[in-house]
Amino acid sequence: MEKTKNWDEAESLQLIRSMIESTKYQVYSDRFLYFLWGYVTLACAALHYILAFVIGYEHPYIVWLIMPLISVVHFIYIKKKVNSSKVATFPGRVMQGIWGGMFMAIIGMVIGAFHVGWEFVYPVFMMLYGVACFSTGSALQNKYLSWGGFLSILMGVVAFFLIFQYQLLLLMLAIIVSYIAPAHLMKPNK
Repeated sequence: MEKTKNWDEAESLQLIRSMIESTKYQVYSDRFLYFLWGYVTLACAALHYILAFVIGYEHPYIVWLIMPLISVVHFIYIKKKVNSSKVATFPGRVMQGIWGGMFMAIIGMVIGAFHVGWEFVYPVFMMLYGVACFSTGSALQNKYLSWGGFLSILMGVVAFFLIFQYQLLLLMLAIIVSYIAPAHLMKPNK
């Protein structure tokens, strides 16, 4: 039978620190997902705005139909990462929980939007983006994600008081501060 090692406090803290650093590097290496969702969402919101309020197209929301395709790209990327990963860490599972929960909430909001209207849902989207980024940034001590998430939550609250046209503009800004800018500012951990 294998003898278990007694860990002292310093060794335990070092193990926890190394797990967090590993997860930070994983978030850095997966920043592709921040770019993917950030730039696609920004493009869809901008196209929606242009089609609706500049051109006057009757069905500007059609641009959002690209999002299920982006979900497929996301899940293929994640599947490849999971297959090549050796070990799942506790902080890694926490990140999966945060982002998986946000994804389920967004799906629920999309379904609910057909009943309550999109002008009530977009502010919640901004707050969900913000909560996930703020939680990730706080857990991993990444100030860019934390501040971006905080600002996105704030923009979501403000968006409740704006007409849909301005909500789209605020959505674009929220995506820039919570996804795109933090992904560009992330640095790899050694």
